[in-house]
Amino acid sequence: MSSERIYDESAVTVPVSPIVGMVPGDLIRTALTGVGVGLLTAAAMFLLNKFIFSAVLCRPQSVSDCSQAPFYAMIVAIVIGAIAGLVALAQMRLYRPLLVVLAATIALWGVNTLVAPFAWYWALLIVAVLFGLAYSLFAWIARIRNFVMALVVTVVVVVLVRFLLVA
Repeated sequence: MSSERIYDESAVTVPVSPIVGMVPGDLIRTALTGVGVGLLTAAAMFLLNKFIFSAVLCRPQSVSDCSQAPFYAMIVAIVIGAIAGLVALAQMRLYRPLLVVLAATIALWGVNTLVAPFAWYWALLIVAVLFGLAYSLFAWIARIRNFVMALVVTVVVVVLVRFLLVA
């Protein structure tokens, strides 16, 4: 008779890291995606403000609405940028791309109007760098395996970033 050993796979516990792994290349691609989204957002805001919202809202009949044109352009531009960023991060197969995009969008909401006093090239550079840093930061935070913990940390960081940008 041969003796057989029965192997029970359920008895083996494999240690799981509390943080999902990310190679440096993923972080660099995420930062470059954020830079691209920042450039897209800034360019879209400029074009939407100049050719659509200012043309519609700054007529002689509605002069009082003219001051709102940059805000409307910013809203539409940042939504377009968020959708483009979500598609790009999903194609990269980044972990929790929606959390990253929502956090970066909320944290940087209104940043285009904050850099409006600068020359256009400085404003474009600042917005691109801020979006690149935000996408990298929130992609790094989203690696936390426990979703509730990742969400709490993300909300705290979003509040801190908003506080720093507004103050």
